[in-house]
Amino acid sequence: MTFQAACLIGAAAISALTAETQLCYIHGMTTIEDLEKAVAELPPDQLQQFRAWFAEFEAARFDQEIERDAKAGRLDRLAEQALADYRAGRAREL
Repeated sequence: MTFQAACLIGAAAISALTAETQLCYIHGMTTIEDLEKAVAELPPDQLQQFRAWFAEFEAARFDQEIERDAKAGRLDRLAEQALADYRAGRAREL
């Protein structure tokens, strides 16, 4: 994990702190263990906010990866196989 990514996650996890404290804390946060501790110490309402943010973050990253794979042709073989199965009658409606 890059320092920048750790800072982004850490910033979300400690959003209740004052701006000065956040700046000081984020610059010292460099390990996964620091992130885990920060998240574990969140009150329930902030943990829920963090979970919602992280779910969106993770979904966006997944979408970007799928888009890159599609543009690079890495999904072409799967699409061709699916179309071949459909044309051969090996598919059913969901």
